[in-house]
Amino acid sequence: MTQLADAVTNSASVAPSPADWPAQRLTEARGIVVDFVHHPDSLIILACRAIAAHSPDPRERGEAVALAGLLIAVSNRRPKGGDA
Repeated sequence: MTQLADAVTNSASVAPSPADWPAQRLTEARGIVVDFVHHPDSLIILACRAIAAHSPDPRERGEAVALAGLLIAVSNRRPKGGDA
């Protein structure tokens, strides 16, 4: 049990989270949206939510919300299985 506690303590002190993590997540989310062809809709929706939450640009936030809404609407119209 002591080894586990030491491992948790050591890992936390070795790799602290950087202070600029919101900027890194925003950059990552923008990259996912730009390269939307290679990502599933669910990941694009999450990226749009990150952009809407962290972008300083109100226009970018609005476009991200609109894109997420469009993807959700389109995904709700797809058949979920059964007879086609």
